[in-house]
Amino acid sequence: MKIVCIGGGPTDLHFALLKKVDAGHQIAVAERNKPYDTFGWAVVSSDATRDTMRQRKRETAADS
Repeated sequence: MKIVCIGGGPTDLHFALLKKVDAGHQIAVAERNKPYDTFGWAVVSSDATRDTMRQRKRETAADS
């Protein structure tokens, strides 16, 4: 699968994690800001949502 992400938002970074699942994916993230610039995304998840994500995506939940 080939994916090009414009911007380093939460969805784009989640696509980039596909590389961990299958190294054959070709994923590029184009970001205009510097690597350590942060602006916040205002993404809020309930405790139940986070628990479900941890159960289903253990390998990526540990990174967040």
